[in-house]
Amino acid sequence: MTAGAVERGWPLLLPAALAMVYGWAAWRRFRASGTWPKDWTEPVRLWLEAPPVWASVQPLLERPRSALAFLEGACGQERLARWAAEGAGLAGILLASGGFVSCLAGDPGWVAFFAVLAVAAPLLRWKDLSRKAEERRRQMRRALPELLVRLAIVVNAGENVMRALERCAMSGANPLAAELAAALEAMNRGEPMAAALEEFGRRCGIPEAKRFASAVLINMRRGGDSFTAALQDLARTMWEQRKAEARTLGELASSRLSFPLVVIFLIVMAMVGTPTLLMMG
Repeated sequence: MTAGAVERGWPLLLPAALAMVYGWAAWRRFRASGTWPKDWTEPVRLWLEAPPVWASVQPLLERPRSALAFLEGACGQERLARWAAEGAGLAGILLASGGFVSCLAGDPGWVAFFAVLAVAAPLLRWKDLSRKAEERRRQMRRALPELLVRLAIVVNAGENVMRALERCAMSGANPLAAELAAALEAMNRGEPMAAALEEFGRRCGIPEAKRFASAVLINMRRGGDSFTAALQDLARTMWEQRKAEARTLGELASSRLSFPLVVIFLIVMAMVGTPTLLMMG
């Protein structure tokens, strides 16, 4: 075998090694339980959950754990390990693809390119998870003032607090209404209202929801004008925050549009000026 063939063929060692490690993990799963893995990420997850490996990667997964718990309501070790295994498996697939592409193209430089993609893939998954969590918080902040106004109107109409909360939960189709419905369901199962509303504020993950839960707990027994006035005052504050957030998002959108406009302007100038320069030349 010539030196050139060896140089072109060594990238195949990368996918071969990854396939051997994956097959070994799947075989260990079969030997331990008598069944093959249920999905492609399970061997990677079992490797991540090994005590030495998990002890080293767990500190890096605290922020994803918080985001997953916020989006899904809970995030145990198995769910977190499955999310991490998906990212690690995707990185392994990219590395293996880099080995094949490098061997086919005869250029080992493709390995480095796919290695960069393999490192970027888990980071992009974390960024997407963070974006989804922030979007959920934004939806809750937008829905909370409307919920407060609706609740004040229903209470003013003579409905009691629990029934008003149920009406507000049924009338909305957003994450805030879903969390409120979950809290009301917990109350119907016998959970104390204080504990259910405290859990509601925690699951919403925004300070405004905790303030709303505290206002309900403090004023629900007073009823009448005092409770309605507290809701209206809180709703007024939330509306001002919503306006400020809308202005911030508008300024951010306008700043993002400025760069494409500059690029378009430069392209138009090049299209107009290039023929003139060629004619002058």
